Amino acid sequence: MHPLVVVGLCAMVASCFVSGIDAIRSMRSGREPERRMRAFLIAGGLLLGGGILVLIGVSLG
Repeated sequence: MHPLVVVGLCAMVASCFVSGIDAIRSMRSGREPERRMRAFLIAGGLLLGGGILVLIGVSLG
C-alpha cells in the first residue's frame, strides 16, 4: 500500500473524530453557530484532503 493512501485514510479517520467530538460537545451544551461551522469546515477539509491523497496514492501505486 502506498504511503499516501495510508496518510489519506488517517486524515479521513481524523475527520470522523472531529465530527464526533463536535457532536458530543453540541449535545452537552449548546454551541454558537460560528464554532459549529468551523468544526464542520475542518472535518470537511480533512475528508476532502484525505480522499485526494488516497486517489493520488492509488494512481501512483
